[in-house]
This record gives sequence, structure tokens and C-alpha cells, in this order.
Amino acid sequence: MHLSPWWAAVIVLAPLIILHELGHFLVARLVGVRVLAFSIGMGPILARWTDRRGVEWRLSLLPIGGYVKMLDEAESGGDSVSTGAFNRQPTWARALVALAGPVMNILLAWLLYVALAMHGSLQLVTRIGSVLPGSPAQVAGVQAGERLLAVDDHPVHDWQQVNMRLAERVGDSGQILLTTRIGALQRTYHVPVQHFLAHGQDALRALGVAPPQAPIVPIIAQLTPDGAAARAGLRPGDRLLSVDGQTLLTWPQWVDRIQAAPGQAMQVRYERDGKLAELRLIPDSVVDAWGEHIGRVGAMPRIDAAMVWPTPDLLVHVQDDLPAAMMRADGEVVDVVTITVQTIFKLLNGSMSLDRLSGPIGIAHIAAASAAYGWMAMLSLAALLSVNLGVLNLLPIPVLDGGHIVYILLEFWRGRPLSARVQSWGVAAGAAVMVAIMLMVIVNDLRRFY
Repeated sequence: MHLSPWWAAVIVLAPLIILHELGHFLVARLVGVRVLAFSIGMGPILARWTDRRGVEWRLSLLPIGGYVKMLDEAESGGDSVSTGAFNRQPTWARALVALAGPVMNILLAWLLYVALAMHGSLQLVTRIGSVLPGSPAQVAGVQAGERLLAVDDHPVHDWQQVNMRLAERVGDSGQILLTTRIGALQRTYHVPVQHFLAHGQDALRALGVAPPQAPIVPIIAQLTPDGAAARAGLRPGDRLLSVDGQTLLTWPQWVDRIQAAPGQAMQVRYERDGKLAELRLIPDSVVDAWGEHIGRVGAMPRIDAAMVWPTPDLLVHVQDDLPAAMMRADGEVVDVVTITVQTIFKLLNGSMSLDRLSGPIGIAHIAAASAAYGWMAMLSLAALLSVNLGVLNLLPIPVLDGGHIVYILLEFWRGRPLSARVQSWGVAAGAAVMVAIMLMVIVNDLRRFY
């Protein structure tokens, strides 16, 4: 399914935002708070209607969030307006209202993970197809053909789980433990890493291992007219033999070499009409969906229609019944929450670069890339983002749900609320922090993608 980045972002993010605000709305009504308005989007109001309970439903111009407006005496100059005012509720009720949005996001993610696990899918087994030259995995002695059993003593059954375990090591220096098996022989490798993934690399590529790849013969079928391959002199029908002296047996080997060398000159040996020749090729540098600079030359391979890949021995069908799916979903949510919290701490202590942060533009590109793989990939991304949205909203920043909870806890501890002046200072400071973060991630995205 092909979607533009912006449509993909709307399809993935809009339900997460709406359900987050719906969590606040439902719990507010449950504890007796009068809700005045429910807005999808921010900024100028495009359309509105009022239901029989007096709630105004709004559709606003900017699709960057939403809000639930509740009755509050502070907005009426301190006059007593109603027992339905938010500030008149006991601290436990207000805390529940603030928690409801993040909890709704985490619950939604859990349900998505359950549905994905019960639906099932064919996955590539974790057999290592190749080890990249000069990579940490090669330094440690990892061999192609071995099957990955565990990462840092955590069992892995598919490549998604491998990526998840590697993501936990973002910014780390030291060793990553890989447990593998080939035949009856089980091995443990201590793979050395320095500031692992601190600058946004692909996890498997940074480690130096790749899944099995299709055995497509490296023969060019088609070229982009203005691509680097065409400019260098390659033509359809050319058979690629080697790059910088390293023999090419399959097309994926060629892709790996090109993507790993954006803007770098390389010597390509090829065969044309039975004659051997060599030329100098400099791949163009482009930015992929995850913001990483990779090489691209604009060449497509000849595909044998009779080729069936992956072969049955490389596939495993993963599908759970309801109890197993619920347990898997528990683990998925805990893993994502753990990685998100660890990432926040690594950003704060400097072990992970702020350049790794991405914003709406980056999310839009990743959503579009996921859409190309189908609805299951989009649901998996939605679950991941939903957990992130829930956790990030619990940060103790006054304009976020976590900041409201901090105010409520301080009120409970002191026996009285903070003064209106202190609360307004906190909100102003929190807003400034959020604006600064938003500007930074937008700059990061613009630098990556444009």
C-alpha cells in the first residue's frame, strides 16, 4: 500500500491522539467533571457541534494533537461556578483524569499487540545471512549461517525481537552478548560496541549482521536515467562481478555495498557482451525513511519469475492463541516502555545524541515506509508510537499529564494547592521546554530529509 508521508502519519497518529483525549474525557465524566469541549486538532476551529449534554465537539485546523476542555473555577475569576468544576474534585479523582490519557494509549498498544500475535505471520528465522566486513560482529568472530538464539541472554525468535533487544543498548559502550547455534554447536560471542546506535544507525547494520537475502543474480535490468549508475556508464544487461576487488554473488550484496558508501568512489568490475570492463562509481547520498544517509545508484535487478524465495527452511510461522498472545503483548509493552525510559535517561546524561530525536516529519516518513509493507506493519508502528505517546505524556513537565500529576501530588502532600502564580510559572516554563524540543526535532528532521 502506497501512501504519502502525511497521509500515513494522519492514519497512524490520529487514532492514537483521539483515544488519548477520549481517555481523559471518559474518566472526567465518570468522576463528575463537567466537560465543555472535545477538540480533534489544535488552533483555529474549522467545525463544531454541541451534543445534548452540552459538550462542544470541535475539529480544529492543526492536526498536531487535541484537547479536552473541562469546567474550572480558575477561569471564572475564582467564583464558585459548579460542583462539576475540575478543581473542586478530590486529588485522587483529578489524578485519575490526568492518568487516563496515557493509560488509554498503553491499553491500545496492548490490544494491538494481542491482535497482531493472534493474527500471526510468516517470519524469517534468525539465521545470519551475512556478516559485514569490519563490523563489530566480524571482529567478535560471528559467522554467517549461525542462528541467533539470544541477545544479552534474552531469547529471540524473529528479527523484530532482535531489533528490539538491540534498541535497548542505544548509546551503550561495552559488549553485546550474542548466543548462536550452528548444527549441534552453541556459541556465545562478546561483540564490542562504542556508543552503539547513538547517532541513528540501523541496528543490524551497526552490529554487522544481516538476515538471509534473496539469491538474485547481480545483473542490471533497468536504470534510472539520471542515477549514479547510468552517469558512470553502466547499462541494462551488465553483470556486476566485484566492487573494490570483493566478488559479488547476489544482488543484495551489491545493495549492501552501495548503501554503505554514500558519496564514496568505488571500482566496479562488470561483464558486458562477454567482455570484462571496469569503471569508477560514486553512489548518490540520500536519506532513508529512518533519517540515515545511505548510498543509491538507481539500478534495478533482473528477477527470475521462477525463483521462489524465501525457501521454506528460512521461514517460521508465528501465531499465538489468546493466552499466549496476551503474554506476548505484556512483554512487548514492557519492552517498549523500558526502552523509552532508558532512552530518556541516556538523552539526559549525554550518552545518546540529541540528533537522534525525530519529530512529525520523521514519523510521517517512517509511517509511509511501514505502509509499503502492509497494514500489519502499520499496526505494529501504531502500537509502538502509542506506548511512546503514553510514556512521554507522563514526563513531569507542567503542560503534560505528568506535570499535572506532580501538581496534584504536591497538593496532597502540602494539604493545599500551589499558588496560582507558581502554577502559571510552571506552565510557562513547561511550554517553553516543549516548544524548544519541538523546534529541535523539526530541525533534526529537516536536516535528515531535506
